[in-house]
Amino acid sequence: MSPFDADRRSARRRPILATFAVFVVIPKKGLHRLEVRDMSENGIGFDVDIEGESVTDFPIKIGDSIDFRFYLNHSLFIPMKIKIRRIEDHPMGRRAGAEFLEKRSPSHKAFLGFLNLLDHMVDVVQIDAEQG
Repeated sequence: MSPFDADRRSARRRPILATFAVFVVIPKKGLHRLEVRDMSENGIGFDVDIEGESVTDFPIKIGDSIDFRFYLNHSLFIPMKIKIRRIEDHPMGRRAGAEFLEKRSPSHKAFLGFLNLLDHMVDVVQIDAEQG
């Protein structure tokens, strides 16, 4: 069992509602919006490929360290560093699970603040079906 497996179990994953505008970008890949699947204090799950993209267009492997942007909306982002811990093939492309690096950085603290906000909102926020 890798240390990541233990970390993954010790931190509660939070799924992302489609009503949130969060997404991730890997600058080295280009400014493509990649969908976030889940996140925790220790890491994040996200789509790697965009529609029509080949696996060879952006090769990654387990263990790669990558500069990463976590976007809260179309222009506001938290810069972070991640390490790829798993890659899964899905019909719509690859999905990756990554561990956050630099967990004492201001960027990671900002991300934890966002998670804290989500945790406080989960039991009280409602979706306005007429507006959505």
